[in-house]
Amino acid sequence: MSLVPVHGGLSAPVNRTLPLSQRKSLQQRAASMPHIRVTSADLATVYRLADGTLSPLTGPMTKEQCDLVLDEKVVMSGGERYAWTIPMCLPVTDDEAASLSAGTTAALVGPDGSVVGTLDVSSVFDWDKSRYVEKVYGTDRMDHPGGAIVENDARTKLVGGDIMALPPVPNAEYGHQVLTPVETRAMIAARGWDRALAFQTRNPLHRAH
Repeated sequence: MSLVPVHGGLSAPVNRTLPLSQRKSLQQRAASMPHIRVTSADLATVYRLADGTLSPLTGPMTKEQCDLVLDEKVVMSGGERYAWTIPMCLPVTDDEAASLSAGTTAALVGPDGSVVGTLDVSSVFDWDKSRYVEKVYGTDRMDHPGGAIVENDARTKLVGGDIMALPPVPNAEYGHQVLTPVETRAMIAARGWDRALAFQTRNPLHRAH
């Protein structure tokens, strides 16, 4: 059956995932690259960029992309504008930013110190936190929960570009239930569904949902 196009007018979700067979070579190559340490929250975004959940993005946003989202709430894909309201950014420390420039390939390192992927850097720029909070949360108050997260992050720079990432290690308890966009679309097609509903909650599902 024919499914609706992927966001961004794509025929299939973005795929920036490396096969596990490349783990060893990636670790070897990463030794000579500048490193970017990602938090647990950052790592979740890296995986969602890689598996196509955040299509049409192919990595964290560049300054041009961030500005377009903040000012006009859109991303560009195939020359067309598509709705997008929150920038997908990757913060870096000042020391990390000093080793990065357009054309650099950096290794992405998870909270446990393992290499999880690479970033082909296109843009390194200042993180205007006041502007970000005002545009995203509609307030200038840094005691707002979202504002506090931004304000309390010691990192002051952002980096954008294209990523390649290893697949995440599945959760032992429920990992078998986590499907990529490609797998989800294949399941919908195989079951012959002509409608599907998706929603995101800010907390685990409960009776009210």
